[in-house]
Amino acid sequence: MAQLGWVYLDPQGGRHRVGLYHGDKTGHLLIHCNMKVIQVDFSVKESKSYSFFIEDELCELSVHKEDGFYSYEFTTNRKVDTPLNRQRKALNKQNLKYVLWSAAGLLLLIIGATYGLKRFEKWQEGQRFTENSLLSADALTSQGKLAAQGQTAVAQLFFYQEGKQRKVFYGFVTADSMRITGQFKVPPEGAFLLPTGFPLADNDAFRVTYLPGNPQVHRVEFDAPTRTTITRYLDLAQNMEQQNHPQDAPERVACVVLTTAEKNNWPVLAHFIFQGKQPEDNTRHNHDTYLKVLREPDTEALIKKECWDK
Repeated sequence: MAQLGWVYLDPQGGRHRVGLYHGDKTGHLLIHCNMKVIQVDFSVKESKSYSFFIEDELCELSVHKEDGFYSYEFTTNRKVDTPLNRQRKALNKQNLKYVLWSAAGLLLLIIGATYGLKRFEKWQEGQRFTENSLLSADALTSQGKLAAQGQTAVAQLFFYQEGKQRKVFYGFVTADSMRITGQFKVPPEGAFLLPTGFPLADNDAFRVTYLPGNPQVHRVEFDAPTRTTITRYLDLAQNMEQQNHPQDAPERVACVVLTTAEKNNWPVLAHFIFQGKQPEDNTRHNHDTYLKVLREPDTEALIKKECWDK
């Protein structure tokens, strides 16, 4: 596994540690800044670039493949149009245009949020969970059509309080730019666990399959989270691992979590997230299942190989 790090000094003199992990066989790549996961990509086996912000600075991390070997480069982009770059070289008139455009964007956001709140009142009732999915009211009898004719999109979820009732609303946009929404009730307090065992948070997103001719018939697939949602799972797992192993360096914690996830895929992260729970509190993911994962011979050997010097 390739592991590299850089130190970036911001204009105010702050120090930021940027690093990456790149799996030798899988090609899975993780970028972190100040020990916080900021980007995850899978099967990166060709040259590719990634952009992200540190404070107001646009940074780029590039993977170069040549003659079967990888090299990595971390740079700051001072040419692209960003607020900081505009501040460096723009005249007062250009700065004023930026402020006006920002205000216009904020206005559009407020208008869109107002429109979205009105649409909430029309979201459908009667959703139900399957093993790892949420079916719309008519999807249960249309599973065959969904499998044969379904198209996919991304559904985003968030909590909403309606009086004493807590609900989860979700929405997605079809290929024809139709906005489809739905909702389901959840317990009024505490974390809500999805059928996969992961805690739901605002803005989590998952693949949704819908019928093109009638997108009200759809299935939200919680076993197909987006990369952003998987990144949140990784962050939760790393934070819990660090909390329960304060004697370990952050580099080792990140290595243990990522190495285990690379070998066993992302669902294993639930064992890290709930490692502080006892079996009677969480029968699927708890301290015992966490230890079982780490003590699996192949996983234990891989962690010792990749993370022993962290």
